[in-house]
Amino acid sequence: MNSSVKRLTSATGVLLFVVVFFAAGYILLPLLSLLKESFQPGGTSGLLFSLRAYIDIFHSTFIEASVNSVAISLLSVLGSAIVGTFLAYVFHNFEFPLKPIFSKLVLVPLALPPLVGVIAFMFLIGESGMLTRGIAALFGIAPSNLAVQGWWGIVAVHVYSFYVYFYLFITSALNQLSESHGSIIDASLSLGASRAVTIRRIILPMLTPSFVGASLMTFMASMASFSAPFLFGGTTRFLTLEIYTAKLNGNDANAAAFAVMLSIVSVGFLLLLRWYQNRKNYMFASKGSGKRSTVPHSSAVRLFSVVVTVSVVIFFLLPVITIVILSFVKEGSWTYQIFPEKFTVQNFTKLFSDPHVFEPIANSVQMAFVATAIVVFIGVCASILVVRKKFIGKRLLELLMNVPFGIPGTVIAVGLILSFNHPSFFSARSILIGTFWILPLAYAVRNLPILFRSTASGLESADPSLEEAAMTLGSHGWRTFRRITLPLLLSSIVSGALLVFINSLGEFVSSILLYSYNTRPISIEILSQLRLYNVGGAAAYCTLLMILVMTAVGISSRISRATLLD
Repeated sequence: MNSSVKRLTSATGVLLFVVVFFAAGYILLPLLSLLKESFQPGGTSGLLFSLRAYIDIFHSTFIEASVNSVAISLLSVLGSAIVGTFLAYVFHNFEFPLKPIFSKLVLVPLALPPLVGVIAFMFLIGESGMLTRGIAALFGIAPSNLAVQGWWGIVAVHVYSFYVYFYLFITSALNQLSESHGSIIDASLSLGASRAVTIRRIILPMLTPSFVGASLMTFMASMASFSAPFLFGGTTRFLTLEIYTAKLNGNDANAAAFAVMLSIVSVGFLLLLRWYQNRKNYMFASKGSGKRSTVPHSSAVRLFSVVVTVSVVIFFLLPVITIVILSFVKEGSWTYQIFPEKFTVQNFTKLFSDPHVFEPIANSVQMAFVATAIVVFIGVCASILVVRKKFIGKRLLELLMNVPFGIPGTVIAVGLILSFNHPSFFSARSILIGTFWILPLAYAVRNLPILFRSTASGLESADPSLEEAAMTLGSHGWRTFRRITLPLLLSSIVSGALLVFINSLGEFVSSILLYSYNTRPISIEILSQLRLYNVGGAAAYCTLLMILVMTAVGISSRISRATLLD
């Protein structure tokens, strides 16, 4: 047995009970409730279960909605791959003025919660968007003929939101490739291979794992997307919208059936990509530490690539600039004009002076903190148990910790509704639906895999001999964790907690099914302001949400730097 893997003690047995309790009650139970509800017989007497809901959805909209969802997701993966890979390749291979600044600006979409990004695009390139109106007035074209909406509007928003996955994955892989295997690239070029052949035969195969990882994240995020189809989709059917519509109409069985089928499609794609990644596992060996090497390009190619890159980055800043400008627009003053004419600071003063207006902000911050605290505790305990301990059912527990990654937010929300709309053992015999606690619980379940994987990866890379030495010298379990394990994991915990907090602040997908008026978060209030045609108020909430996210990033960076210095 590996010496770094220990059997359970009484203390870790308590931690295992807590983690299993959470996994069983808030991950497994909602999924089983969802599955059970999808087989409800309804008005059919004498049956314990029925396929009525599945028959209904297959005869109605499931085929159309699933084809649309998969097609949009594949287009989003393709578009994100092209944009993210191109930007990563240019920033890696070319030098140009202000490159460090542009390399940071390219990450701006990370600071935009999904709903904010969708609204920013709607105000920029939608039928009433500033850019659309400006181009239409310049060329004498009807704005409706230029508006990016429907399928292409959704794909545009998805590419804008998700290309960063490819950019980060490919940048990391290119850095590793050039530093570890630069001699292979040089050998290929020196032996007469063209740049195109070197890229196709050497570089792209080595990037396959990164492509698969980014494709997986993009596809899953696109399949789970609700904001973009909700605001840009029009009458086009998508699985996430069908779940929402069925639930609003009180048809729980059909909503559950749609949710089950959406989960099957999402997890099926996950398994397909994993299988492809295992088949396409490229590995090159080279002697020595290697040298950093890049593929040479002509001056014309360099100039063209840099101009396109700078133009793309500047365009990607426009949605943020649009939101900030509109946050100062006076209510009801921006109607048909290309650019707003009346500005005010009242949209922001109301946020902090009016308790009713501030309530969604307080709700979101409190819920994000509660969700992050839950995820940190459960995720850290689970990662220690899975990586450092040996017990029966360890693989099953690891699977349950990762399951929410493949489950869309609408599915999780419906599962929680079915599980906690009545008193149960896991809700302390109370009804959670309609209360404050159901929302942070949903956020925690959705984001648990992020911190679990982050902490588990940090724990796997940490030397277990340090903990063993402390235990040998008489240090008890808690002291060893506090003085040895926790400092080693702090950077991984902070990184994961930051992502959980950011995701929870702007969460919209599960919120729209779970909120009540008194527990509405910022994302729901933004939608409410849009429905009231209060563009300035909605944009002010969006701007504040971006500021909160950037503040969280700044605090996390300081903590991470302090951890590294220590």
